[in-house]
Amino acid sequence: MANNLDENITKMIERYNNPPNRLRSVQEINARYNLALETYKKICFTSGDVRDQKIATHAEIKMLGWVLGKPDKDVIKDITEHSNRVVYPGQYQK
Repeated sequence: MANNLDENITKMIERYNNPPNRLRSVQEINARYNLALETYKKICFTSGDVRDQKIATHAEIKMLGWVLGKPDKDVIKDITEHSNRVVYPGQYQK
């Protein structure tokens, strides 16, 4: 019983020193944003039923863009640039 208590205390101290939900730096979030864009690009050019993966990655990109403080218009533009959809001139004007 005492051994189990010692293990619980050790785990609690580890969790306190390295919390699982620690805040990320802007650089880490930006790197994750760019990685998600590349993943989205690969998914778009993959054949087969990848709709669920595409939706999940799209949502992740939108959320990371929101965390970075990017305007929604810029996030959509980034997503479109990394997809296989045709973009017509003047479609995304500033």
